Amino acid sequence: MKGKIIGYAVLVFAFTALATATAVASGSAFTKKWQGGVAFSVVAPMEAARFSSIDSGAKTSTLMLSLGIGSGAFHSPQDSPNLFYAITDRGPSFSCRKSKKIIGIANFCGPSVDDGTLFAVPDYTPRIVKIALSDQLDATIVETIELKDRDGKPISGLPNPLRHMQNRPGYSNSGARLRYDANGVDSEALVRLKNGGFWISDEYAPSLIHVAQNGTILERVVPESVAADLQQANYPVRGGLPDIYKYRKDGQGIESIALSPDERALYFMMQRPLANPDNSTQRRSRHVRLMKYALNEEGSLGVPLGEYLYVLDTPQTFANLRRGEGDLKKGGYYPQRNVKVSEIVALAGDELLVLERVRDVSKLYRINLNSGDNILGTTLSRGAVSSRESEVGKTLEQLYDPAGRYAAPVVKVSLFNSMTDMPGNLVLPPKVEGMALLDKRHLLLIGDNDFGIGNVSGATNRQNTQAVIIDIGAQLAATAGKTARIKMVEIGSYESGIYNASAAEITAYDKQRREIYVVNAKSGKVDILDAADPEQLRYIGELNVAADSGVAGLGAVNSVSVHGGLLAAAAERGDGNGNDKQGLGIVAFYNLDDRSLIKTVNVGSLPDMVTFTPAGTKLLVANEGEPNDRYDVDPEGSISIIDIVAGVPADRAVTVGFGDFNRGASRAYELPNAVRIFGKNASVAQDLEPEYITVAADSKTAWVSLQENNALAEIDIDAARITKIVALGFKDHSLESHELDLSDRDNTDKLDGMLLRNGRAKINIRNWDNVWGMYQPDTIANYSVAGQHYVVTANEGDSRDYSGFSEEARLSDRVAAGERLDAQLAAQKSKQALGRLKFTTTLGARDGVRRQLYAFGARSFSIWDDAGGRVYDSGSDFEHITAGRLGRDFNANNNKAPDSAKNDRSASKGPEPEALALGRINGRTYAFIGLERVGGIMLYDITSPYAPQFIQYTNNRDFAKNPSKEAAGDSGPEGMTFVAAADSPTGKALLIVANEVSGSTTVYQVY
Repeated sequence: MKGKIIGYAVLVFAFTALATATAVASGSAFTKKWQGGVAFSVVAPMEAARFSSIDSGAKTSTLMLSLGIGSGAFHSPQDSPNLFYAITDRGPSFSCRKSKKIIGIANFCGPSVDDGTLFAVPDYTPRIVKIALSDQLDATIVETIELKDRDGKPISGLPNPLRHMQNRPGYSNSGARLRYDANGVDSEALVRLKNGGFWISDEYAPSLIHVAQNGTILERVVPESVAADLQQANYPVRGGLPDIYKYRKDGQGIESIALSPDERALYFMMQRPLANPDNSTQRRSRHVRLMKYALNEEGSLGVPLGEYLYVLDTPQTFANLRRGEGDLKKGGYYPQRNVKVSEIVALAGDELLVLERVRDVSKLYRINLNSGDNILGTTLSRGAVSSRESEVGKTLEQLYDPAGRYAAPVVKVSLFNSMTDMPGNLVLPPKVEGMALLDKRHLLLIGDNDFGIGNVSGATNRQNTQAVIIDIGAQLAATAGKTARIKMVEIGSYESGIYNASAAEITAYDKQRREIYVVNAKSGKVDILDAADPEQLRYIGELNVAADSGVAGLGAVNSVSVHGGLLAAAAERGDGNGNDKQGLGIVAFYNLDDRSLIKTVNVGSLPDMVTFTPAGTKLLVANEGEPNDRYDVDPEGSISIIDIVAGVPADRAVTVGFGDFNRGASRAYELPNAVRIFGKNASVAQDLEPEYITVAADSKTAWVSLQENNALAEIDIDAARITKIVALGFKDHSLESHELDLSDRDNTDKLDGMLLRNGRAKINIRNWDNVWGMYQPDTIANYSVAGQHYVVTANEGDSRDYSGFSEEARLSDRVAAGERLDAQLAAQKSKQALGRLKFTTTLGARDGVRRQLYAFGARSFSIWDDAGGRVYDSGSDFEHITAGRLGRDFNANNNKAPDSAKNDRSASKGPEPEALALGRINGRTYAFIGLERVGGIMLYDITSPYAPQFIQYTNNRDFAKNPSKEAAGDSGPEGMTFVAAADSPTGKALLIVANEVSGSTTVYQVY
C-alpha cells in the first residue's frame, strides 16, 4: 500500500498579533501581516498506514499520517518573499523498539530485533514541495516534485547497502525485512539554483545530490570509498567528498546545506560529530564539521574550498533547571548526543546562519568562516594527531580543544534563543529542522513532524507540521561586522623582582592620569605604575597607608579602587589582643591629584575588597570577618557602605550585617538550608564571610560572594539592606561535561594519560561517582542582557583550615581515623582514585557512614540569573584546555619548581579560577578568568548568557623555572582590571593582571 497525499495541502495560519511588532522593509501585503511574527500549521493528511504481521500474532493496527515537509526549507532570493521550498525526509518511519508505543504491537519486527527501522510506507518517495503564502495568511502547495532515477522512476527512502558504517536494517508494515536499496535517499535539506535545479543533502551515505528541475537525480556525491557501495544506483554516483565523512553515525549525516547568494559556493554541515573513531567519541564530542565547495557555472559541484569546525553548545545551556524551563529530561539535562545542527542559511561573504537545537529549544547563530581555521587537507582533518594530554594520538572529534592544535573553530554570535527571545505569545514548534530567510528580516522556522508519528499519543492521532515566521531584522543589523575572533596579546609588564610574597595582588586604573595602582601586600603599600605607554610600564611611586594614616595596628592592604580623583584602599587591623586581622579595619581615601590622604573611615573586620559604585556616590566594602587561628575569636562578616558627596567621603560607614538571619532572629526563616553554616560555635552573622562585591550599572543593587558558605547575597544599596541570600548548590562530577582529575598520585599503567613532570601522576580527566563540587566563588562580576541581571562567578573554592577547627580532609586520612565508607567510596579509596582528594568533613556523611565527597570549588566559571538559577557553567573546560595546551605541566602549582613533588593540584581545587573581569569590545561582552595555580587567562564571549563561547587561553609562564625564586613569566594571577578602548592609552581595550607569586603586573591588549 502506498501513502498518497490527498489533494493539495493547505497551510492554515493562526495569526498572532504581538506587542513588539516592528516596521517591515517590504511594502507587500503579506510581509506587512508578518509584523511581529505569525504561526501556522500544515494540514496535509495522507492515507492511513496499516500494519499486520504474522510474527506478532496476526495483530493489526492503523496509523494516521500527515505529510512531513519540515526536514528542510529554502527561499530563492529571486522569488517573491511569499514563496519557499520544503522537503520531506525518507518517509514515515520509526524504530522497531517503539512499535508497542506507536502502533500498539510489541516486537513487530521480531522478538530479537531492536535496532531496525520500521517503514510505515515502504515505497514512499522523498519529494520537494513549493509553497505559496497569500496576503490572507493562508498557504498552498503549488508544486510537488518527486525524486527520480535516470529512467524517470521514483526512488525510495530505504537504507543504502554500506560496508563501513552500515545503516539500520529496514522492515515493512507487514514486518518483513526490506532489502537495502542503492537508490534510497534520506533527504534532509535543499537549495534551489537559478536554473531551476536543486542540491539536496542526504544522511545515509552521507551525500550531496544534484537534482534537475523535474526531480531527476543528476549526480550523487558521496565519500570517496562509499561510491563503490552504491554502484547499483540507477543514477550517477561519484566519490567527491573526503572519505572521513563515511564515519557519520547512522541517522546523523549531512543535515543542512546552504547556497551562497552569488551561487558560487555550496556549504554543508553534519548534524552531529563524526563517529571518529567510534560511537563513544561521537556521543561525547561537540565538534561538527562544515564544508565549503565551489559551484560550477551550470550548477555542478566543483572543488572543495574549505573545511571548518563548529562547536556545539552544551545541553545545560538549552534549559534553566531552577525555573524548570527549556529542554529538560526527567528533571535533568539531556545528554550531549542530543544537541545537533538542524539547518543553515548562507549570507554574503562566507557568513552563515546556523540553527542549533535539542528538542523544543532552538538557537540561531551567525558565523563567519574567516573567524576559524581552514583545516581542509590537514592531518587533523583526515586522521589523528599527537596530543599533549595523552600518550596516544587523537582525532578532531576526540580533541577537547582543537584550537590548541591549530584548528580554531568558527566564532558563534547568538541572534536568537527560543527559550528567552520568542516574541509575545508565539511558540516555536518542536524539532525545528527547516529554516529559510524569506527577505532581509523575516525568518521561516518549520518543525519536522515525522509524518505525524513522532508526537502521537495513540494510533489514530495525527500531528500536523508546525511553523512560524519571526522578525530577526534587528538582530541581523546588530551583529553585522561582529563575527570576527578577538585576541588577547601581552604588550607590557612590570616586574617587582619580589617572588612568592604577594607583591602584586589587586589592581585599579585611573583613565585621567593613565596610572595603574597595585596592592603590594609584601610592603603593605599601594604601588603606582605609569601606564601612559603600556609597553613600558614604570614604577613612579607608592601610597603608604600605615604611615600616612598613623593608625596603629594596621596590617596588609587588601584591596584598592579608583573613581574620578578618589582612590580607596582597604587595610586590615589587629584587635590589640594578638589577633592580626580581627580588629576593625579601615578604608583610606586619597586625592589622586597630589596623592594626599583625605581621611580614613572605620569599617568591619578584615576588609577584603572595596569598590565604588559606577555612579561614584558610594563605596562598598566586603568585611570578611575571618576567625583567628585558634577559632576563639570570630568577628561578624558585614558590608560597609560609605557615602561620597561631591567627591568627599563621609566620616562614618553604614554597616550592613547578617544578624537578622541568626537563629531565632527576624529573618532566620529566609536563610536557605543549603547555605553552609558550619563554623565552630558560630552564629550565622559570624559564619557568613563576604569575599567580593559587584555592583549593577545603575548603582542600585550589589551582589556579594560568600565564598566559604557557597552562597551569594543581594543588597539594596540605597536601603542598605540585604534583600536575599542564595545558596549556589553543588556540581555533580558524575555528570557529562563535569569531568575532572582528582588524583596527584595516579601514575599507573592502567591509564594512558600523559605522565606529569613529577612522575607521580598522569592526566586522568574523567567522571567520578559520589563526588560533588562546591562552587564557592571568589571574584564575581555582573552584567545585564535585555533588562535581566546576571552574576558571573569564578569558582575558586576555599576551606576553613585552622588549628582550632579544620574541615579539610583526604579520604585516606578519614579511613585511617576509622571513618566508615559506603561500598562505592570504599572501592575508590586508593591514592590512584579518590584517596588523595581534599574534601569537607561537614557534608557527605550520614549515620556514621561517608557516602559522598564534597570538594572545594568547581574548577569553572558560572553565570547565574538574579533568582540564583545557574544559566551556564564552563564545566570541565579549564582542565581539558590546560591539559591540551600544557601537557606535562597540567595542574602545576604556582610556586614550585616543575620537578617538585608538590607540583600537581589535581587533588586540591585544580587550576583554581580566582580572578575575573568583564569587558565590552565591539558591542560584545567578554569574561576574563585568571587561573591562580597553573596560571594563564581564559577568555570567553558571554554576550549571550545562555551561549558563552571559549575564545582563547594564554599563559606566558616558563614552566622550566621556579617562579618562587626567579623570573619565570607570570604566576598566580590574583586580580584583574579591564580598561575599555575609550579609556585606554592605546585606543584599544586592555586587561591589567596582577600576579601574586611572580610579583608582576602585566598588560594585555584585546582587539
